[in-house]
Amino acid sequence: MKNKLKNFLREDISNIKEYEVLDPKGMIKLDAMENPFDVDLKFESESILANKVNINRYPDGACKNLTKKLRDSHNLKSNFNILVGNGSDELIQILCMAFSKKGNTLLCPQPTFSMYKSIADLVGLNFKAVPLENDFSLNINKMINDIKQTDPALIFLAYPNNPTANLWDRNNIEKVIENTNGLVVIDEAYGAFSGESFLNDIDKYENLAVMKTFSKVGLAGLRLGYLMAENSLIEELNKIRLPFNVNSISQKIAEIALDNKDYLNKQSKEIIGLRESLLKQMLNVKEIEVYNSSTNFILFKIKNGSADEIFNKLLKDKILIKNMSKTESLKDCLRVTVGTEKDNNIFIQSLKNALN
Repeated sequence: MKNKLKNFLREDISNIKEYEVLDPKGMIKLDAMENPFDVDLKFESESILANKVNINRYPDGACKNLTKKLRDSHNLKSNFNILVGNGSDELIQILCMAFSKKGNTLLCPQPTFSMYKSIADLVGLNFKAVPLENDFSLNINKMINDIKQTDPALIFLAYPNNPTANLWDRNNIEKVIENTNGLVVIDEAYGAFSGESFLNDIDKYENLAVMKTFSKVGLAGLRLGYLMAENSLIEELNKIRLPFNVNSISQKIAEIALDNKDYLNKQSKEIIGLRESLLKQMLNVKEIEVYNSSTNFILFKIKNGSADEIFNKLLKDKILIKNMSKTESLKDCLRVTVGTEKDNNIFIQSLKNALN
């Protein structure tokens, strides 16, 4: 890059770390919390061919049909609306942009989903991290104290949390909502695997929004998330959303998915069963500490030795998981996505070999 061009760039961009995605070609892919089952080809072809998606035309900018189906699916009351985004990442970005008034703070527990901080830094929001307890529960007293001190405009709570895979105490989350003046966004990306939700509480708290995604339940390739909140907030956020942000094919496949909810719900239940089986196998591996999971992934720690070493040994066996050891408070931790029974068994055997 020419020096002159570089001088025009924002200086803080050099401090932002690029989101790293390793090439999964030829690998058993257990790194990204995806549904491991292929979607039935008939399901995909019906959505594109039988419904006549006109790709020569711009998509429905307001996602009217999809929004209606989502409203019906979640029994959303008329005083609430839905913002559909190009993945949850775009919704997080829209929220951070909307609340990026000078002096505003975004508060989050730590560790949690890394994009909260990355996007906050990018748009100029102050970021306040509140460390979790050693068991990854919320340090509720510190959170309330920091809320009172910083008066955050925005709080993100991943429920269940990524990467720790646990559900925080519901009463503590309610305390956070009740003690803040700002917006609390409950990110339920993994809600299909926990059976828990705050959606029924959005009518109770005027500063509560709930975010969900299609990515973890089998449709990650659509890049489609949605935010449910009070009408006037969605109206303001829509002013920031880029026009035609969700393509026609993604909208149509999502509509078909909602018409066939049992199809994906059955897969989610199967993943929960596979998770419990994988947890049981991992708990029998004495060289690791395994943390309980309410998601479709499992966090574990290498007791003796280096997570980097184990990660690289697994890579040599063509198994791709996520190395979390550079994340604060997760030294020597790795995260594995629940795969098919076959992939899980191969992972367990490779892990045992790597540890010995």
